[in-house]
Amino acid sequence: MKKTLLSTTGLLLALLLFLGFNILAGAGLKSTRIDLTENRLFTLSQGTRNLLSSLQAPIKLRLYFSKKLASDAGGVTGYAQRVQELLEQYVARSKGKITLEVVDPQPYTEEEDQAGGFGLHGVPISAGGELLYFGLVGTNSTDQEEAIPFLDERQEDSLEYDVTRLVYTLSNSKKRVIGLLTKLPMEGNPMARFTNPDAESDPWAIVGEMRKLFEVRTVSPTAEKIDADIDVLMVAHPQGVSPQTLYAVDQYVLGGGKVLAFVDPYCEAQEVRQDPSNPMAAMMANRASDLGPLLGAWGLEMQPDDIAGDRDSAMRVGFKGVAVDYILYLGLRGDQGTFSKEDFATSKLELVNVATSGVLKKKDGTAAVVTPLMQTSAKSMVVNRSKIMFQPDPTELLQSFVSGNQNLMIAARVSGPAKSAYPDGKPKSDKPEDGAGDAAKKDEKPAESLKESKEINVIVVADCDMLTDHFWTRTQNLFGQKLSMPMANNADFVINALDNLSGSNDLISLRSRGRFNRPFDRVAEIRRESDKEFGQKVKELEAKLKDAETRITELQGQKDVQSSALILSPEQQKEVDRFRKDRAKIRKDLRAIKHSRDKDIESLGWWLKFANTLLIPILLVGAAIGLAMGRSRRAKTTRATVGPRT
Repeated sequence: MKKTLLSTTGLLLALLLFLGFNILAGAGLKSTRIDLTENRLFTLSQGTRNLLSSLQAPIKLRLYFSKKLASDAGGVTGYAQRVQELLEQYVARSKGKITLEVVDPQPYTEEEDQAGGFGLHGVPISAGGELLYFGLVGTNSTDQEEAIPFLDERQEDSLEYDVTRLVYTLSNSKKRVIGLLTKLPMEGNPMARFTNPDAESDPWAIVGEMRKLFEVRTVSPTAEKIDADIDVLMVAHPQGVSPQTLYAVDQYVLGGGKVLAFVDPYCEAQEVRQDPSNPMAAMMANRASDLGPLLGAWGLEMQPDDIAGDRDSAMRVGFKGVAVDYILYLGLRGDQGTFSKEDFATSKLELVNVATSGVLKKKDGTAAVVTPLMQTSAKSMVVNRSKIMFQPDPTELLQSFVSGNQNLMIAARVSGPAKSAYPDGKPKSDKPEDGAGDAAKKDEKPAESLKESKEINVIVVADCDMLTDHFWTRTQNLFGQKLSMPMANNADFVINALDNLSGSNDLISLRSRGRFNRPFDRVAEIRRESDKEFGQKVKELEAKLKDAETRITELQGQKDVQSSALILSPEQQKEVDRFRKDRAKIRKDLRAIKHSRDKDIESLGWWLKFANTLLIPILLVGAAIGLAMGRSRRAKTTRATVGPRT
């Protein structure tokens, strides 16, 4: 009796301890977890943790989620739980700087009005017009607002980046500055029409898109210093830029500045003066641009005569009244694997148009990390620039195409360590010294030259033509207002790259994450194997079926001219009946094969789901029960051997 009482008391105490531990763990260890997923889906990246630990001002996050509506509609409840758990990690890591409020905006309530006022997108889920909200709003101490209008489960792999970017923007409220250094008329030229009535005087559409989000500041192609308050320097077609300006860019990058550079072996957008006395001068004009020794210092190289040709991505153009695929005008598509899905500058792009672009390669021996962002398909080749300097022939280029069976890199991100392209310091100017100004400069003590950097962040694109309007947008005039109608994602790439580079190194370091929901790859593989196994038999049966139908048609056409057109001879009728029976049997066999295949695959899929979701827990419970029973047996054996205590 005493032993029974002690055992019961022990069990009750164990139960109370278990419940108490769970309550304490739920209250005090919410941020402590073990993440065993393949892509560490429930663990914040180091870049995010660094950013959260450096927050100075408070930030309030509001997660608007129509929980009841989502539950009734069988919606995104599971994903919403994962989002909330992720946000709770932001709160735990921020040392009290971030607070989280979860709001359920019921229809026709003040909370729903607030969600709409913050710019969140409601999704209609019923005929009554009820809207489901699932978005995130952040505010800082100065009442600045940033929002993710709708948290789409299909974009789960970019969730951490989107949230971290929102937090970074709220913690750095100053409008970011983009320096634009270019030899192209990207910012417009009001004086151009005085010399050429057909010249375009307005800024390029890409600059208009940039000005919506950033402060765009002009940087002179002769500048000898890049202002430190420029967040990103955008360089486009730096043809003939002086060594002193390139040195300034070099020092800017080594000092922590970010660069988005567009170079080109053959820039069609370059304005070339026409010489009536020498028509060949325009054709022979130099249209190339590069960054001198900077590319090599960053770990890249681009051959000046190499142009990327791609058969699969070729755009159709009109040539001599005929539509032909021009292998040097490329429409790079996401479904061909031409964009990096891990990098947020390109992960969501669908189509980018480029023209006569160069080919980038990673330089041997470089210590920097070179990540391809855009590349051709494998069905590509390198074309020599000489073939297009005069009148290019798209038909001839197409006929002479020979695939090199390799992807050609058109855009790349460079990160990591780099050394200066000018180890001996600032290059001397070739300009003759004159005047007091030069004398004063001579007396100035030169700034110390940076020799290397442990971390640079640069994106290089081997094409400048992609920035021109006609390669990505159509402009319409509506009541005096110019409207841009994008037909490709060229501007999206530029904005994504600038937005990403203008953040901190911690934000730039973030990469696309995996998804929680993963397909059953083995089921898909079995389906492919099944299709291959039954494919031949299905082909044979379908061929017999076609032959039978053809034979019936022939027999029906072989009629006695003396008899009625609707009557067959007994032999013909017998043959027709036989083939009809064969046709019915063949169709039945085909249905049986398809049914058997689908049944096998569904059965396998069910067993795989069972193994993934239930079998492991069952095995663990069974192992625990077996272990407990084994211990009980050993205890009884020990007591029986030792005997009762005296």
